[in-house]
Amino acid sequence: MALDMRALYYIALPAGRERDANRQAYTERVKANENCLNQNFTILSQKIAELEARLAAIETRG
Repeated sequence: MALDMRALYYIALPAGRERDANRQAYTERVKANENCLNQNFTILSQKIAELEARLAAIETRG
């Protein structure tokens, strides 16, 4: 069972109250963290879908 879960979970981290000089670097770090979290949720969602499909197949056979 292949599901496209890319847009299912989005993580939005709050913008910091850093000084203007550091705001761009902070924003870039937040965006990178959001990207990693979204990728992790996608992987977990796909694995759960695979496990549910396997369980359904086992229940059907048995």
